[in-house]
Parts: sequence; structure tokens; C-alpha cells
Amino acid sequence: MLSNVTSFGSLGRLFEDAAAYVTQLFDIRLTFKDADVRLLPFFLTGRYRLAETSLFGRKLLILATPGQDAETPATIAKHIQTARSTSDVFVVVFLTDALSSANRQRLIQQGVNFIVPGNQLFLPELGADLREYFRSEVRPAVEQLTPAAQVVVLASLLREDLDGQTPKSLAERFQYSAMSTGRVVDELQRHGILSIDVRGRERRIAFKQEGDDLWRAVRDLLQSPVRARRLVRPFPEVRALPLAGESALSDYTLLGPPVHETRAVSARQWKGLVYQHDLQPADDRDPEAIRIETWSYDPRLLCHHGPVVDRLSLYLSLEDRHDERLDQAVDTLMEPFGWS
Repeated sequence: MLSNVTSFGSLGRLFEDAAAYVTQLFDIRLTFKDADVRLLPFFLTGRYRLAETSLFGRKLLILATPGQDAETPATIAKHIQTARSTSDVFVVVFLTDALSSANRQRLIQQGVNFIVPGNQLFLPELGADLREYFRSEVRPAVEQLTPAAQVVVLASLLREDLDGQTPKSLAERFQYSAMSTGRVVDELQRHGILSIDVRGRERRIAFKQEGDDLWRAVRDLLQSPVRARRLVRPFPEVRALPLAGESALSDYTLLGPPVHETRAVSARQWKGLVYQHDLQPADDRDPEAIRIETWSYDPRLLCHHGPVVDRLSLYLSLEDRHDERLDQAVDTLMEPFGWS
């Protein structure tokens, strides 16, 4: 047995085939377990067999169903997006035993992660695209800064003077462990962003560039901090969270506020809020609903403008939103820096 699939009933063979397929491709053994479905809507839990596993250090949420083209690609894409919006720590993957070539191509066009054992594995979020007729090529994922390293770089771009800091003092400033900031220093040195002055057992950092030059050097390494967006009913601590998204953009610019106020919270803190207040999804027709963005880092670490997320994180969080209405405001957002 390649993985623990005895609890998956009639779909046990599908999970076993998936595990064998991944082992064949990557020499990695997957182990599946039942997924925690408490935050997922019934139409997903009733339609799919849900399981958790991990691959390449990332957690996967598997939505499995048998049958040739059981759902249309558009429907599958919507289901994947729904699962992603309620489970921000997972890469969501569609698993089935058969798909027509046309529907596989449509899923690829929509960026849906999927596995058809023995036929195709398409996981763009993990940088993998392997097909039965061309299995040897794996597209490497573009290396981007880890969230902790991005926070340190953004702090410098926001004109915090971090030169001369040690991993220990960075840990105190950013509320990470000394071990984590030690890894951040190594990571930024590897990318050529920092120089290190070693004095005995102490390492002090210095950024090699600043301002526009630093922004240009790191731009391709930065990514949106947003893991998921969802609407929820108001809860007591919501006003303590910084404004984000269009709400923050309207605070910084002349853009009018959105219908639903947007707030940001770290993914770790969000988990606690969900269980503490038994948070439930809200309807977008509810004017009191709050849009919550869960971030890969704590947005409060860089709040230099009152209870509003910083300009740079906000810019990164909005640049993938293809909305002409926001374009001018987003450009205005960056004007105070004077960068090209």
C-alpha cells in the first residue's frame, strides 16, 4: 500500500493510483488523510471526497471525484476557488481518474491544479506540469522571497533604517524567532540584497541599495501577501484589524470606499478568530458584511500610517486585480516614493 487510503471507500483506488503516480514522477510517497471540512460549504463536501496531503513542502487539499468529465471545467474552477477562499493554508487540487483532452486544456487555461493519475499532473502553484507524453520536464517555480524576508525588505523600502541590525535585533523588531531572522539574513544575502559584517559571532546587516534602486532589484522577488479573501459577518475584533484592499486604497487616495469594508489579518491570527467567534461566511448582498484578507505575514508589522496596511504591501496585493477603475488610484498610491 503506497498511502493510507483504506478509509476512502470506493475512491480508495483513485487515491492509491494518485500516490503511485506521484511516486513514479518524483520518487515521493504521499500519505492522505481526511480533510477538516468544517469551513467548507456543503455543496463541496457532498460532491467531492476531500483529503489532505503534502508535496514539496506545501499542504494540498484534494477534491476527488471519479468519472469522465463529471463536471464542466468552469464549474470545477469555481469549486476550486471556493475551497481556496475558505482554506488559505492549502494548495487546492482537483483529482479524477479521467478527463477528456479538451477539458484538460480548459482547466490548464484557467490555472486549475489537477491530477489525472497515469495521464497528467498540472500543479502551476508548485511549478509542475507533467504529461504522459513529456514527463521529464518540470517547470521550476519562480523563486520569490519568503514572507519573513519580504517583510524585512519592505520595511527598508518604507524608510526604516535597518543597517547595522543583527538577526537578534531583527527578531525583536519583527516578532520572529532569532532562528527565522537568521534564515532571512542568509536568504537576502544569497539574493545579493544584503552585505554582512561579521564581528566575532555577531552578524550585522547592510542593504546594498536603497529607494528606487532597491525596489528595482527586488521587484521580481516580491509577491502579493494575500492568501485568500472572504466575506464574513462583523465580529468584535474586526475594527482592530488594519484597513486593506480597496478600503485602504480609498484611505490613501481619492478613490471612493467600497461597499464592503476590507480588513487584513495574518493567516495564523485568522484561524484563532474563526474558532473563537465561530465565524460564518456572509452574503455579498449583506451591507454589514466585512471582507477579510488573510495575509502570509502580519500586516500590522508594517503599519506606518495608522490602522491601514502599508503602501507597498497594498500595491502588491492589488496589482493582480485587473480593474481599470483601480488602475489610476494604484498608480497614485506609489507617487510619494518617486520611483519609476
